Amino acid sequence: MTDPARIQRDMKGTASYLGQVRRQGALRVQAATPALLKRAMAGLSRAALTRRPALGKWSLQEIVCHLADVEVVTGWRYRMILAQSGSPLTAFDQDRWASETNYRRQDPKVALETFAALRRRHLALIRQTPRTAWSRFGIHQERGRVTFRDLVEWEAAHDLNHLAQVTRLRRLLASSRRTRKR
Repeated sequence: MTDPARIQRDMKGTASYLGQVRRQGALRVQAATPALLKRAMAGLSRAALTRRPALGKWSLQEIVCHLADVEVVTGWRYRMILAQSGSPLTAFDQDRWASETNYRRQDPKVALETFAALRRRHLALIRQTPRTAWSRFGIHQERGRVTFRDLVEWEAAHDLNHLAQVTRLRRLLASSRRTRKR
């Protein structure tokens, strides 16, 4: 696992967006994310996509690869909760996945396409799940009891957290281009 301080920081960052998710609607947020990422990536060079804003922070490409991987994990968690309520939900070390699967060398377009396709599939699953099943749950290794509803909302908040990162990255890239032109 990632170190406990990192886990707490990441959970706190994502949790800070839950109010916004509840106002906007989790499905609306999740449905909009792929197009927002595509727009953010449009016209950027490979160098820009892989530029990290600071030591230990992810580039836009790494964020997109992470979101694609999270969508795989989330799909499994949705299905475990719905089909086997009460099942354990394994955590994963996002930084280890990023380094061991080499996000920096992956094709960002493939990652985005994968994310978008899986997201469409999961939105269809969520929409067809009866509201009575939304209270089914799994036991997350780090967060404890997580209902289907919690997971749907948490993933939308996770999207908003990373979209905010992407917005900051785009600003950084734009300001560095302006600085170079002077």
